[in-house]
Order: sequence, then C-alpha cells, then structure tokens
Amino acid sequence: MQMLSEKQKRTYREFAREESLAYHLYMRIAKRQKKPENRVILEGIALQEKKHLDIFNSYLGKKAVTLDYKRPSFRLMFYTMVMYTLGVIFTLRVFERFEAHSRQSYRDVIEEIDELKDILKDEKSHEEALHNILNDEKLLFASSVVLGMNDALVKISGALAGFTLAINDSLKVGTLGLITGISAALSMAASEYLSRSQDDHDTPLINALYTGVAYVIVVSLLILPYFLISVPLISMGVMIGIVILIIFAFNYYISIAKKQPLFKNFITMASIALVVATISFLIGLFVDSL
Repeated sequence: MQMLSEKQKRTYREFAREESLAYHLYMRIAKRQKKPENRVILEGIALQEKKHLDIFNSYLGKKAVTLDYKRPSFRLMFYTMVMYTLGVIFTLRVFERFEAHSRQSYRDVIEEIDELKDILKDEKSHEEALHNILNDEKLLFASSVVLGMNDALVKISGALAGFTLAINDSLKVGTLGLITGISAALSMAASEYLSRSQDDHDTPLINALYTGVAYVIVVSLLILPYFLISVPLISMGVMIGIVILIIFAFNYYISIAKKQPLFKNFITMASIALVVATISFLIGLFVDSL
C-alpha cells in the first residue's frame, strides 16, 4: 500500500468524513422506510459507505475518522431536519446531488490508489438502487397540498386584487380575504374528503386535512400585507410578490423531489395566478368606477 503525502491525507480525511456522514444518513433514512425491501437496500448502501470509510482510514493512520466523529454532526442534523420537515424523498434527492459531486472528486484523484475504482463502482450502484427506490415511492399527500395551494394562490390572490380597488381599504380587504379564505379552505377540504372517499382512498380525512392546512397557510401569507400596510395598492403589490415567492418555492421543491423542470412549471403557475389577479383587478376598477 503506497504512502500518501500530507496534502493527500487531508483530501482522504475529507473523503472519510463524507463517507461517515453518508453511513449515518442512510441508516436514519432506512429506519423510516415502511417497505422491508427498501430498508434492506438502504442499510446495504450504508454498510458499503462504512466499507469505503475503512478504506480511507487505512491510509490515515492515527488521523482516521471514526463513525462517531463529531465534525459531520452539524450536516447530519441539517439533513435529518430536512428529512423530518420535507420528507425522505426530498432528502434523498438533495443528498443524491451531493453524492454526484463526491464522485467527481474521487475521479479527480482516481489514479492515486486502486481502491477508488472499486469505490466509484459501488457509488454508481448506489445511484441505481436509489433511483429504483425513488421511483417506487410517492410524494405522500403531495397532490392534496398542490390542490390547496393552487386554488388558494389563484382564487384568493384574484379576490384580494379585486377587493383592493373596489373597497380601497387595506384592513377591510384583509378582513374580507380572511373570511373568504377560511370559507374556501373548508370548502376545498370537504371536496377533497368526498373525492377521496368515493375513490376508496385509504386516508381521505388526512388528505382533506393537508388540503385545508395548505390553503389556510397560503391565505394567511397573502392577507398579511393588508394588515401591516395601510396603502391598499402597496399591500396588493407585496401580496403579488408573496404569490410569486410561494410559487417558486413550491416548484423548487417539486423539481427536486420529482425531477420535474423548475422554470417551466414555475412560469405556468405564475402566469395563471397573475392573469387571474389582473382580470380581478380590472373588475375591481370597473366596480369602483360605478
């Protein structure tokens, strides 16, 4: 086994840290898998990451990285937080991108030791295994969240734009938006429940809850400017800005989780919301002139 320079040891120590992080993350994700076959795949990937860690450690001597090494803990906590808040699939997609970067780093020094070729083969097999899992899993309740968000973004932003000119009072517009939004959220949640229950869906109540909660969250963000800003037109401008930000954030999430085109979906959703808001604004202008 060849000896490494200090610079090479620093590089391999960083590689070892990445493998340690990958081991812990895959083991945590494996514990959250309901399907035994997916759990076995992820645990197998984790054990291979541990094997890679051992290979790098064989060159590091006293500076070897152990599995309980403290440095990866912050990043591990970050990925764990992402897993609990945005879901396993999103976490795997994000980490998949990170793994692709690591593979490129390995290729840059692949001529230094023979084991890197085997490690790269393992990493490629990990990519294929994860691809199968990610295609097998579904974004739980994503369709219900989309339903609630889309309807709230289009309907409430349009209503607020129309109210702005027709009433010309920020507080009253915000109050009307709140009443309209809560009523619409309850209506959409009820419709989602009935739709899912007729299709013999397993969790119609939970789907309805996701739709209603997503609706209320969007409504709360859209009406907030009207309670904070006294000038109606400025409130409406801020509200439109919030609409664009929500649409972008949601489409960014979907683009990673489902590997869908970001800007195409973003432009489509934003265009629909803006067209509806513009039409409602013109209706409000007409009502105000009367």
